Amino acid sequence: MSDEANAPVGGEVASATPANTPASDAPLTVREAAEAYASRRQKEPEQADGAEPAATDTKLADEANAAPAEQANGETQEIDPAEKPPIEPPRSWTKEAKERWDALPPETQEYLAQREQERDREVRRSQNEAAEHRKAIEAERMEVERVRQEYEAKLPAIMQALQDVQAGQFSDIKTMADVERMAIEDPFRKIQWDTHQQKLQAVHYEMEQAKQRQTTEQQTKWAEYVNLENSKAAELHPELANPEKAKLLQGAAVELLQEKGFTPQELTDLANGKERVSIFDHRIQSLILDGVKYQEAQKAKPKAIAKPVPQVQRPGVAQPKGAAADASVQALSQRLSSTGSVKDAFALYQAKKKAG
Repeated sequence: MSDEANAPVGGEVASATPANTPASDAPLTVREAAEAYASRRQKEPEQADGAEPAATDTKLADEANAAPAEQANGETQEIDPAEKPPIEPPRSWTKEAKERWDALPPETQEYLAQREQERDREVRRSQNEAAEHRKAIEAERMEVERVRQEYEAKLPAIMQALQDVQAGQFSDIKTMADVERMAIEDPFRKIQWDTHQQKLQAVHYEMEQAKQRQTTEQQTKWAEYVNLENSKAAELHPELANPEKAKLLQGAAVELLQEKGFTPQELTDLANGKERVSIFDHRIQSLILDGVKYQEAQKAKPKAIAKPVPQVQRPGVAQPKGAAADASVQALSQRLSSTGSVKDAFALYQAKKKAG
């Protein structure tokens, strides 16, 4: 039998002789041919598995060849760090911290800037919530205050209505004996009487509480007003900030106001906010006139002040009565014209008062 007759079906030549195939050229038996065919069928899947990685490698190689030239050459599309805009330091940082900002790496700067922005957003959110909460509380407080004021304003009318009822329904009840007789003769009316008395007492108590609360509020507001005005006065006249000078000037003011016609009781009421004085009060107009004259004297050009020289007295001759006081008043007047000091004005006032 020729070689063509011994070739396997399909025209393929076996790449290896089966292990059980004889090495001689003797023709194969039917059994040997079947074993050789079965052995070849078992090798075909193994060859197919071995060919798959090769195909995969070929595909990856094609994809690599299809990559852009920039990537193949190792070049990237990233932006040059030098071209990126600089990151500003957080506004809340101190000057020293901002000076160290440029020394930080860009990644650290970006991280810190982001965290600061998140913190600022959270702070603003908390502040907005707190502001809204305060507005709600203030609105509620104002509503409560409005209702309270309306109720307190109606208390006198309620009291008057209860008194009218008592004058009408219980006009015969004048004394405690009348109450006791009513309790014996008409117990039901006595119950009505007791209930009405409880209403009167409750309204009277509410009126007293309202009056006390209003007095306290007025005193608080007056104290705030006094402190504010004292601060403004100290800004205009710094000497008033000195407690000793302020006390001295206060005493002088009391004497001056009493000379203008104010009584001690009026001054006490004025100091406690219980008294009001109009600007048209003749005493206030007198004080204003004194102030205008003082300002005019301050605007006048200062003149040379001659140093007072005491009169030459002969030995053994006494000075006229009041000469020393007059000389002191004259010297203080000249000094006040020159300095315009409140202290000098008070000294002149005391000197004139002493001189009589």
